[in-house]
Amino acid sequence: MRSWHDTIKYIAIALAVIIIISIISGIMYVLSFMIPIFTPDVKGENMTYEIENIISVLDIDINSIDLEVKSTTDSNFRVESNYKYLTVTENDNKLLIKDKKSFFHNIYNEAELTLYIPEDQILEKAEINTGAGATNLENIRTNIFDIKFGAGKATLQNISASDKASIEGGAGKLNITDSLFNNLDLDMGVGQFEFSGKLSGKNTFKMGVGSSQINLTGSAGDYKLIIKKGLGEILVDQDNVNNNTQLGQGDIELLFEGGVGSAKINFSE
Repeated sequence: MRSWHDTIKYIAIALAVIIIISIISGIMYVLSFMIPIFTPDVKGENMTYEIENIISVLDIDINSIDLEVKSTTDSNFRVESNYKYLTVTENDNKLLIKDKKSFFHNIYNEAELTLYIPEDQILEKAEINTGAGATNLENIRTNIFDIKFGAGKATLQNISASDKASIEGGAGKLNITDSLFNNLDLDMGVGQFEFSGKLSGKNTFKMGVGSSQINLTGSAGDYKLIIKKGLGEILVDQDNVNNNTQLGQGDIELLFEGGVGSAKINFSE
């Protein structure tokens, strides 16, 4: 069993995160109605950016913008947005999509960004950093996948990373479906986490504050699963698992570190 020091630590983390988020959200919400600077007019005309170069590296760094990435039958990348302060530049094989504004509160969800990627495109690297806003990513194939979320719901569907992947959760629900990751390092923040897909190589899941549901493709025999519990029940194929438990001797390694909240891990076979 974990020591009382670990238990107290997880309780303190959970309370601190909840209090901080509540305070910040409350202050920003009130000030957004009192001081116009907190809700600036960021919505402009709908703009389309046609990308001419052959892109193999994607670099997105935005703040409070709703982001959507989807595939297209076109042969070129394309960016569509109504955000006034967006910059879209090409540097050889690299596409950079940046936010010129350091911070704003997109309380009315007016700022939107959509990136279209050719459906047969395989990237060398996709690096995405989001702020407060909804994120919806579909059909991204890349060697290296690196993403950091802010606050808001995030949905990832049919994402493939053949070399390595890093996912850092923020505050809000994170839902990953029908995806394939090799050497995935996932650090969940605050909120509900759902995952369905296949892993390969050596992987680490560090849970934060909130429940998690993980559905892995394959059988339990394909994996070497190491469980380290936090505060909350961990079920593997409906069996309650103790702390510092190793299950299976498969080639796919998964170190699962529980946080504050329950976790369920199931296998498709």
